[in-house]
Amino acid sequence: MLPRLLLIADRFTEPHRVDAVRRAVAAGVPWVQLRDHRVDFDTFARAAEALVPMLKAENPNLLLSVNTNLDVARRLGLGLHVGRRGPSVAEARRQLGSGALLGYSAHDLDAARQAADEGADYLLFSPVFPTASKPGVPAVGLEALATVCRAVAVPVLALGGITPERVSVCLQQGAHGVAVVSAILEAPDPAAAVRQFLERIENALHHR
Repeated sequence: MLPRLLLIADRFTEPHRVDAVRRAVAAGVPWVQLRDHRVDFDTFARAAEALVPMLKAENPNLLLSVNTNLDVARRLGLGLHVGRRGPSVAEARRQLGSGALLGYSAHDLDAARQAADEGADYLLFSPVFPTASKPGVPAVGLEALATVCRAVAVPVLALGGITPERVSVCLQQGAHGVAVVSAILEAPDPAAAVRQFLERIENALHHR
C-alpha cells in the first residue's frame, strides 16, 4: 500500500531545501517526490543523484519519486510523477514498464479518470484548498475531492493548502492520504511538522 503522507520536495536543488527534506525524512516522512520546474535537466539530475543516497541513508525504506524527468527516474530506479509537464501517463507507462510507480497530477474529474485509465498508480488532486504556491488558482474544494475519489479505482492524495488540521476532512472524503509542500518545508521545525501530520493521519484512520 502507498504511504499516506507524501512530501513534495519543491525546489529541492536549493541547499536550504535539502536540509529541510533530510530533517523531514529523519522524522518519518515515508515518501518524497523531488520537484523543481525552474532548473534545467542537468541541474535536476545532478541534484537528484546527490540527494537520493542521503535520503536513503536516513531511511532505507523511503519511497522516492521524481517529477516530470523520466530519464532521471529510469536512471535512478525511482518512481515518476507527471501532469501538464512531462510525458503522458500512457507514454511514461510504456517506457517505464508495469513495475514502476507512476503518478499524475489531476485538477478535474475528466483528467483524473483518463490518467487512471492510462495506467497511473495514484493521483494527486489539487488544489483542494487555496494555496500560496498557486496564487489566483481557485480551490477545487472538498466536494470535488470526494467526487474524484469515488470515480477512480486508484489512490487519491489531496494536495493544495494541506495543513495538519485539514488531514481528517480530506480522508473523510475518501482520499488515501495527503501531499504537502510548504506546511513541512517552510515550517520552523520540519521534523515537528512531519510528526504532527503523521499523528493526524493515524488519528483520522483510527476514527473512520
